[in-house]
Amino acid sequence: MGAEIVKVIWDWAPGRITALVRACIELGHHPESWKTAKGVVIPKPGKPDYTQVRAHRVISLLDSISKLVERTAAHLIADHLERRNKLHDGQYGCRKRRSAVDAVAVLMNRTQQAWQGKKVAGALLMDVEAAFNNVSRQVLSRRLDELGIELDLVRWTDSFMSGRKVKLVMEGREGEEHEVETGVPQGSPVAPILFTAYLSGIFDMLRRRARVSRVCPLWTTWHGGRKESRRRKRRKRWAERRKRRWNGQGTTG
Repeated sequence: MGAEIVKVIWDWAPGRITALVRACIELGHHPESWKTAKGVVIPKPGKPDYTQVRAHRVISLLDSISKLVERTAAHLIADHLERRNKLHDGQYGCRKRRSAVDAVAVLMNRTQQAWQGKKVAGALLMDVEAAFNNVSRQVLSRRLDELGIELDLVRWTDSFMSGRKVKLVMEGREGEEHEVETGVPQGSPVAPILFTAYLSGIFDMLRRRARVSRVCPLWTTWHGGRKESRRRKRRKRWAERRKRRWNGQGTTG
């Protein structure tokens, strides 16, 4: 159902759309007819070889009425996480009134404070490859339950992510329909907050295992202290346990 048709129905009988959205959330059900997306393949800018799969990004085009349900679910989940302080203070991605600019400003400010105190500031930067595509439905459902999300929303999320299908579209040509077993569709209104909840436990894990004193933006840990050599040795042992190569200053994959 296209956006224009949804607008006509809303002007004619808005209560019907409201009732449909409410029923989907309360029943924890996402209709099967809304689960097939067109995956438009878009080349990523600045890649040296566009014959490689990783040089492209897939954007999911979803049913407009489905997006109303997804946007409602996204609002409810985000509101719960914010009101109950379930997200780490250093989480800047996919949150209202926060941005990457804020994260960089915080990192710069803390670095300058460390320098003013004659301390050494260090940052460990990480990246999750194919982030949205690798979200596990089972792990996400368990994480939402741990965060105290209402059972209706947990059931709806599980239904939303199960039985999904996609038709890839590249250069105007539409391919065959394929099942999608993992991941949240990039382009969905609910995908960013689901991904945020999915990885919300990473901050506590980093503090516990890497022994850092402060977590800054998503994927960044920050530490300021005087004993550089001891901290460097500790980071080296941490990196070696994860089979990464140590270059004396940080880690590389």
